[in-house]
Amino acid sequence: MNVVVKLGGSLDGQGTEALAAALHGALVRGWNPILVHGGGPAITRRLTAYGIQLPFIRGLRATTVEAIDHVVAALQICNSELADALSGEGIPVSPLTDGWTIQARDIGAERTGDVAGIDSSRVREACRHGFVPLLTPFGRDSEGAFYNLNADAVAAHVAQTMNAARLVFLTDVAGVYRNYETGELLMDTTAAELEDLLLAGSFTAGMIPKVNAMLYAARQGVGEVWVVDGHDKESVSAAVLDDAANCPRRTGTRLLATVIQKE
Repeated sequence: MNVVVKLGGSLDGQGTEALAAALHGALVRGWNPILVHGGGPAITRRLTAYGIQLPFIRGLRATTVEAIDHVVAALQICNSELADALSGEGIPVSPLTDGWTIQARDIGAERTGDVAGIDSSRVREACRHGFVPLLTPFGRDSEGAFYNLNADAVAAHVAQTMNAARLVFLTDVAGVYRNYETGELLMDTTAAELEDLLLAGSFTAGMIPKVNAMLYAARQGVGEVWVVDGHDKESVSAAVLDDAANCPRRTGTRLLATVIQKE
């Protein structure tokens, strides 16, 4: 069974122990965990060091031709640091950082792109040999040019391509909130509810791409989509391993695809 986990850049190097425990549990069960990571804070730090400022539009960084090499470099460093941390926890990792695994599509926004497809061959090969594939959220177009991609969208497309049973987003909050100010957390939700909240403008800019990625994955047949606090070891294990009996769920948002008709 394939399980895709997206480690949010907002965690900024934290949560490795909780992630490693869940990945270990998946490997022991004979599952194929696949990991996608973000890196927003690291990108911001590198761009700032080089005097580059890029705005965010609906949660997506508007990446210029001037900035793309810095974005790629920052994400490759994130990948290397995460690979080292997980290896130190005994997790066999296969970094995929050359940009060819994720196929990018030009959307007319310089080097901010969209996911055109996933080359699953290297992902499957890594899984076959007992490794956890570790993917970065950038890709290349047919001519080899790099594009910055939203990591949530990348994870959703990987989950679709790999026919994952579960997609888990690890972030720095307890889940998806109906109302963040009042602390009203959605524990179990539906596509209709998320769509209504999107239309009502209930989500912050950073949450909009995540909710869209959740809906995309569920519509493409991913059985469960979760958003949980990556700091919380019990919540991470409950979501990744479907282990609510041993790790009672106190927080986290779950979207089930059982009532969603695949597009």
